[in-house]
Amino acid sequence: MTEHIQYSFPGPDAGPKPPIMFPEQVEYVKQFPHVCKDCKWLKPIAPGTVFPPADLVGYCKIIHWPFYWCVSKYVIVKKCKWFEPRSDDQILKV
Repeated sequence: MTEHIQYSFPGPDAGPKPPIMFPEQVEYVKQFPHVCKDCKWLKPIAPGTVFPPADLVGYCKIIHWPFYWCVSKYVIVKKCKWFEPRSDDQILKV
């Protein structure tokens, strides 16, 4: 007798989701020369927070295995294989 095994596959909405950003986060990120500042996968830190390291700009949500990739102020990213332009619906309208 052959037993049928049902496998579950990730749905079309599986994987990282682009972050929703506050207007002050967008303004904070604009001051850095990284290509990441216009990428939809950048999750910037909230300006004025004390928890993350002082040189941290944000986290990349697409380069994430096993953790998010940290974007530093001092290591400038000029080119990225995973870059995608940010859409207007990612910025929270207050």
